[in-house]
Amino acid sequence: MPTEIELKLRLPPDAIARLQHNSLLRSLSLSNSVTRKLYSIYYDTPDFDLRRNDVAFRLRREGKRWMQSIKGGGSVATGLHQRDEWEAPVLKAQPDFTKISDPSLVRLFSTASLREQLRPLFTTVFNRSTRTLRLPDGSEAEFCLDRGEIIAGDASVPICEIELELKSGSPLPLFQLAQDLLHDIPVRLENASKAERGYALASGSRSPPLKARPVPLAAEMGVSEAFKAITWNCLGHLHSNEAGMLEGCDIEYLHQMRVALRRQRSALSIFSKAFSKAAFTPTAQELKWLAGQFGPARDWDVFVTETLATVHLAFSDHQGMLALREKCEQLRRNHNEAARNAVESGHYTELMLRLGAWLCAEPWLAQPDLPVSDDSPGTGSGMTVKEFAGTLLARRHRQLKKYDEKLANLSVPELHALRIVAKKQRYAVEFFTGFYPHKATKRYIQSLSTLQDILGTMNDTAIAERLLSEVPIAKDESDQHEAAGIIRGWGVSLALIKKLELNNAWKHFNRNDPFW
Repeated sequence: MPTEIELKLRLPPDAIARLQHNSLLRSLSLSNSVTRKLYSIYYDTPDFDLRRNDVAFRLRREGKRWMQSIKGGGSVATGLHQRDEWEAPVLKAQPDFTKISDPSLVRLFSTASLREQLRPLFTTVFNRSTRTLRLPDGSEAEFCLDRGEIIAGDASVPICEIELELKSGSPLPLFQLAQDLLHDIPVRLENASKAERGYALASGSRSPPLKARPVPLAAEMGVSEAFKAITWNCLGHLHSNEAGMLEGCDIEYLHQMRVALRRQRSALSIFSKAFSKAAFTPTAQELKWLAGQFGPARDWDVFVTETLATVHLAFSDHQGMLALREKCEQLRRNHNEAARNAVESGHYTELMLRLGAWLCAEPWLAQPDLPVSDDSPGTGSGMTVKEFAGTLLARRHRQLKKYDEKLANLSVPELHALRIVAKKQRYAVEFFTGFYPHKATKRYIQSLSTLQDILGTMNDTAIAERLLSEVPIAKDESDQHEAAGIIRGWGVSLALIKKLELNNAWKHFNRNDPFW
């Protein structure tokens, strides 16, 4: 079963001439560029049965030849698409199910009703200019420049992208080449395949905000291999929400990108205990920059759409509340625009390409392992990931239990610190939950989630105080000052209620025995 590995980059049409004359690209080329026209028909049922099974089925014509292709499974992160692919020539523009040999696909297509319902859903028509590259490390890649469109009924969207398909070697030089191209050409990572864009066009709906998927870890995996799997998972979570976030149509896309970033930063913290911290520090610092771009936008989203909206509902006739809300809404839009600008920046694209290259290079393996200590659950090369996970979860559980006796007297900063410890433990448990498929695991995660939600609401009231201080209210706008006072009072009352809930939630957490 062949696996297709390719890095996809999007570029503006006016950059094509610069790309074609790029000196680096020319120096790496083993062949002249050859252009051909490709016409593809994508099939599915009216209910998108293939899509629900993560399968893309197409017939592609090149000249007079037809090729049937099926792609499925795999992953996408930092523009790197890794999918299983099955291809077979067919005589005409009609699906030929006898050409399917993979057992799982045979089962999927064996249903008579599915075969009968298959019909053309959308088409792609584009010119592909192809050349073979010899990369600096000796590996080979196929460089494709695709220009054309995706068509579904009367609707269409343009195609203007680069595909760097790995033919031999490691994906590392693909990321390095993309970084070099970025210095001359404003490329961006393309995390959606043509099929995914075609489905969005045909259905008339975008992908909803997506939460994190479980990480497929095996208990016998090495610690480094597990770290890479978790990081690719986090980056996939980040990028699956990127398009929706840039459209600005739903605040949940930004929220999920921020959660993905927090999970990734937590993963760095977890695995820096197994390897030298120096190998993780530069990446952690870069991700801290991105967190700084997301944080204010998310804070204002929560404040305006939750805190302020709730208070305004109770004081809907208060003129100062309405005027204050309009000012806050403008500040929210400004911070959201700043976050979108950060994601659209060359800095963001370069950061993601460096992350992809970093994961391929695995520099932490070149650093000496840490000695086992109270702060380190063990060395990265000397234990399986399940052994590592058990030790780590136990240590972090002990950190949480330290708050037991002083919970009632915690200050606002201490409550925030407790929230961070609970959140990190929850992320760690979710990363490794596949090792512990027990009801006790779900109960433990739920108790952490409840703690996190309560502490999060308490933290939101503290943030609201800071955000209100940023709203420009003139001295003579007394009704807005009064509205701000109402919001502050509401926050104090809510914090007191949540503190009572916290005590009950903590008792519930204490009743959950460790499951590792």
